[in-house]
Amino acid sequence: MSESAIRPQQVPEAGEKPLLARMSIAMFGMVMGIGGLSNAWAAAARTLGVPLWISQVLLVLALLAFVLLVVAHLAKLGFCFREVAEEFAHPVRSSFFPATSVSMVVLSIGLRAYSLPLAQALWWLGAAMHFVLAVTLIRRWVLHAQDEAVLTPAWFIPVVGNILVPVGGVPLGHVEISWFFFSVGLIFWLSFFTIVLHRVLFVPAMSQRSMPTLFILLAPPSIGLSAYLAFTGGQAGALGDILYCLALFIAILLATLWRHVAHGAFFMSWWAMTFPADGWAGATIAFFHARPSVYTQAIAWFALAAASGIVVWIAVRTALHMASGAAFRED
Repeated sequence: MSESAIRPQQVPEAGEKPLLARMSIAMFGMVMGIGGLSNAWAAAARTLGVPLWISQVLLVLALLAFVLLVVAHLAKLGFCFREVAEEFAHPVRSSFFPATSVSMVVLSIGLRAYSLPLAQALWWLGAAMHFVLAVTLIRRWVLHAQDEAVLTPAWFIPVVGNILVPVGGVPLGHVEISWFFFSVGLIFWLSFFTIVLHRVLFVPAMSQRSMPTLFILLAPPSIGLSAYLAFTGGQAGALGDILYCLALFIAILLATLWRHVAHGAFFMSWWAMTFPADGWAGATIAFFHARPSVYTQAIAWFALAAASGIVVWIAVRTALHMASGAAFRED
């Protein structure tokens, strides 16, 4: 008998799953990042006079990414249900499931100028889905004791995503429903901000993979400012000033932490940096429109440039990450 006949067959590595099963729900962060940047450039086109086509190109890319990810994750739900259930049960990864509903609201904001019916449909679906996911996850946190060591700012996504709903809902005429989401998001943000700050300060440092989620701290005051200006018709009151200054301080703080946040091995979780930066850019542009001055204009231009640079840089890193296959081997 030949040697090859008696050689034991090679068994695939334990834990190796099909490509579809290894797709992460956090990939919807790409839609949030690109779509959010599109909305920021659209605001800049109205206020700062930049070309509108930049926003349109980004919106098309965000839509394509959204469609591809929806198809892929529906296939994953159908063929790899166990892996989806495991991901939803994970204490950290489950927080990224509302990125799907947030993506819908982000796209509805961008599409409003081009297709009102599609914008309405996406907003309603996104708002309803986000409500269900937020209630489900918060209920889980209430019923089961949580480990502080695995807590990251990603927990803000199901809670603070509520604040984004009015940004798309108020211009569509859904003022009362938008107040509901804004109230829930604003109050829970204040609570969760204290919890997350305690975890960051007094619990052993987060893993390098989770460090980019610190940028999510910038999202609540930034998106909250945009929502507030939507409610007031663009009038910046005392609350608007407070949110603007808080977002500016957090942005400066994150800039000083950049070397600690953005180094080491690349993970898809780095997309968590993009949407908060986009939201800050959009909020500063809206605030400049409400309170025009040389200072607010300079900050708006800087925020737009910073958000664009972050998205482009992470998009390039993502392309290389996917080409190497590493994007589908993150566990």
